[in-house]
This record gives sequence, C-alpha cells and structure tokens, in this order.
Amino acid sequence: QASSPSHRVLFPWPLTMAAGFALPGFLERWKADWIDPALDYIEGPRPKSDSHLNDVSIEYPEEDIKVATQNFDPSCTLGSGTFGSVYRGTMGDGTEVAIKVLQVPEEAGFEDEVKVLSRFRHPNLVILMGFSRHMETGGRSLIYEYLAGGDVSKRLQRSRQLAEAFEWKPRLSAAIDSACGLSHLHNMTPRAFHRDIKGPNILLDRNGTAKMADFGLSCVASGAQHKVQQASGTVGYACPEYIRTGIITEGSEVHSYGMVLLELLTGAPPAVQRPDKPSEFCYLVDHLQA
Repeated sequence: QASSPSHRVLFPWPLTMAAGFALPGFLERWKADWIDPALDYIEGPRPKSDSHLNDVSIEYPEEDIKVATQNFDPSCTLGSGTFGSVYRGTMGDGTEVAIKVLQVPEEAGFEDEVKVLSRFRHPNLVILMGFSRHMETGGRSLIYEYLAGGDVSKRLQRSRQLAEAFEWKPRLSAAIDSACGLSHLHNMTPRAFHRDIKGPNILLDRNGTAKMADFGLSCVASGAQHKVQQASGTVGYACPEYIRTGIITEGSEVHSYGMVLLELLTGAPPAVQRPDKPSEFCYLVDHLQA
C-alpha cells in the first residue's frame, strides 16, 4: 500500500530529492560512460553451457556440510532470505563456501536443473559449486563460493550510517557488473531466470567486483517466458505482474533490476515496513513520485 505522508520520513528525503533533480543528467552520463561500452560485451553471441563440466559430480556428502558449518552452528549464519538461511563454512580442503539451506520442497528435476546452473560460468555470477541432501529432514542445501565483501544493500546501509563510504564509482561498477551477470543468465542456452533479483543478492568480492548471487532456484527455461507453480520474490523488488500471474519474463526481471538501480542511486531500500502496521509497506517509488 502507498505510504501516508506521516511515514515518508522513513526514507532519507534530502538524498532522494537531490537524486530526483540530478537523475536526467546522471543517467545520460552513465549511459555514455558505462552502458554503451558494456553493451558491446553483453550483446555478444549467445554462449552455451561449458561442456567440459558435464561429468563433474556436484553432490556433496551431508556429513561434509555439517562439518563445514559446525553442524549449522548459529555463529556461522550469514543471513536468511526468501528461500532459506545461509551459513558460512570451510570445506575440508580449506575452501570457504556459503551454504544455503533451502526451506522449500524439492521439485521434480531439481538435480538436473542444479547441474545445468552449476555450469554457468561468468565473472559476475557467484559460482554454484553443488548441492547436498539432508537425509533426516528431506531437505537440501546449495553450496556457493564465498565472497568476503558483503552485499550491496548492507554496503548502502553502512554508507547511510556513515560507517563506510560507498562512492558513486563502485556503485556504478556494481550496477554494470550485476547487469552483465544477469544478461549471461538470460542469454545462456538453455536460459535461466533468476526469480529474486535484489540488493542483498548482489555480492561483492574483496576487490569490489559485484556478482549476482542466489540463482540456485532460478528457472531454467527454453522460451522467452516461464510459468512457475508459485511466484516468489521480495517486497519492493518483485514485479507485480509476475507475482499476479506466476509468469516470469526478461521484462519482470528487468523490473526487479530497475529497483536495484534505484536503490543504488538513492541509497534507500525500495520498501520498508510501516512501524505502526508491520504487514504494510512504504514504497520508495511512491515517495519519489509524491
């Protein structure tokens, strides 16, 4: 629901007002300096899955995952999201990983789909290393490479709190990097839709390179759109049309990516819960249009 005037102070209004005035010139300069050069890369030939990875076993023993996370000790928790909780772990060979314990039921073809997604290799995609089944609970985990730089939303939050600067150049780099990663998903054969594009799913490595993360529950699709059994996404980022119909397209993904761009530009989250009614939200778009 749209926010009432009394609650719009939740957003950093001086910054969003300044961003509104600066937006036209900013976007024009951004297009010339960043977007146009990036398109030369993004619009290249459609790549195929790396065939040399076809025979790689990507199922990890459950015991290895328990050891890596100290039996899922709360101290290893990195966070939680739409589909489950994420733990930091160290494998037996010393490799640091992020392990997502899924809270959704396994669908038919899950293993085959994960095998396809694990063959997606791009500098701006977090590597999906494999998966593990939990025999006692019937659940499963996805194992990703671990990135030490945190996520874009937390960096913006620290910047708002004046705890750590997040300058324009690294923000723009994060926008371009994540666009390249998303484009790779959309232009693979077969293609994949992410389903949950948001600031917390764009991670930064030690050098500031941004990578699109948490695409392990993406939809592998053969066409330009895909119908899912249950629409998923995050309030403020998810495309309303996708939530209403369950049909995901590149357009619905671009909507979510656009909300990430708005977040990077203003430094504010696209939606916040109302303090008086936690079941309702105040939306950044409504605030900017007021």
